[in-house]
Amino acid sequence: MPELYFKKCKCTYCLKETETKRVLSRHIRVERTDFDGFVHYQGSNPYLYEPIQCSHCRFVFHESFEKLRTDVRQTLEEQILPTLPVLPFAATERTIEQSLQLYKLALYTAQVTGQKEAILAMLGVRIAWMYRMLGDEAQELQWMERSVTKYEALYLNYTDAVRTGIPHDVLLLRISDLYAVLKRTDDAKQWYGLIFQSKTVSDRTKKEAREHWELYRETHNV
Repeated sequence: MPELYFKKCKCTYCLKETETKRVLSRHIRVERTDFDGFVHYQGSNPYLYEPIQCSHCRFVFHESFEKLRTDVRQTLEEQILPTLPVLPFAATERTIEQSLQLYKLALYTAQVTGQKEAILAMLGVRIAWMYRMLGDEAQELQWMERSVTKYEALYLNYTDAVRTGIPHDVLLLRISDLYAVLKRTDDAKQWYGLIFQSKTVSDRTKKEAREHWELYRETHNV
């Protein structure tokens, strides 16, 4: 497909250069954006090409992964890498189902390599979005539940954007939006309220939160 190209990237595990398919920026066409951040694209969908499988060692990762510790590398080599399948579509055009398989493997490797909880939560949301694209609402909401639980735990133990892995404003809005997607009105109202009442949240985030809350109220007659 001419809309795709090979991008070179360094494997988080073996540190060798591997290639993965990506959508050319000039072919990325946004149709609309859901208020939880999910972008509807016309044509090739960049979400399908975020997870990467190294062509050398089979490790599946996301570009958000951080450097691996020595003890983690040893565990990967001895226990994890031998169990990872070689996916022939990892460097080709992908279907939603194929990308879903890669996202789940990326979440698995993120867990065993001790990636930040913010990365695990983000991958969970990506998996939920794959199910949204497939029209499987039950699975979508199940993965949203898992992710919002992780994000809420992050909020309760928040330190700063670097150590936590996500800006405070973004985290608050993410939790609020996910509760809205889950149609948990009381929870959504509570978290949006935290944004409205905060003295540190930016005006931009407050404006976005108000728009999302008003849209939710109109849609659900709250």
